[in-house]
Amino acid sequence: MCRFIETVRVENGQICNADYHLQRIHTTRNYHWGDAPTFSWKEIESAIDVSVPQAKLRFIYDRKYVSEVTFTPYVTPQIRSLQLAEVFHADYSFKRVDRTLFQQLKLQYPTCDDVLIVCQGKITDTSFTNVAFFDGQRWLTPDTPLLAGTRRASLLAEGRIHEHPIGVADLVKYSHVALFNAMNDLGDIVLPIECIHERL
Repeated sequence: MCRFIETVRVENGQICNADYHLQRIHTTRNYHWGDAPTFSWKEIESAIDVSVPQAKLRFIYDRKYVSEVTFTPYVTPQIRSLQLAEVFHADYSFKRVDRTLFQQLKLQYPTCDDVLIVCQGKITDTSFTNVAFFDGQRWLTPDTPLLAGTRRASLLAEGRIHEHPIGVADLVKYSHVALFNAMNDLGDIVLPIECIHERL
């Protein structure tokens, strides 16, 4: 059975980007099981501790059920280096529990904090975030993400990032790379472009 995972940022008991997460869950269920029931936050609200300022709410779901709900305090990870890692084909358009692809890529480059994935010459994502590159005026995010995340959707809607085709050869055009996901906003993790190791 297909199982999917959702990771949500919670601040003082409030779910961040709740509508975007709901949309992803509903889209995922409807694509795989057209008759799936509607998800409600009431299914996991008992796990939320309002006294925790910043927390990571994580749960697994399938057609009908939610399981393995966890709620833990969150600290932004320290990422100082990225290694370009090439894959010839990758399909992660839905946030599946199976993350074998990303685990195997990271094992290939143990000296870097994370991998920046390249598919058919195009920049996609890191193993756990979407990315954007600063050209001196705007933050541009690749138009070829493996997973179009919830934070990415909200940043695009707000006009804080803009889609653009980005290949490996284009990296010299940018000064910085930002990593963002449901847990980290644009600006929380920013590296100079020189921190990307480009050997493929």
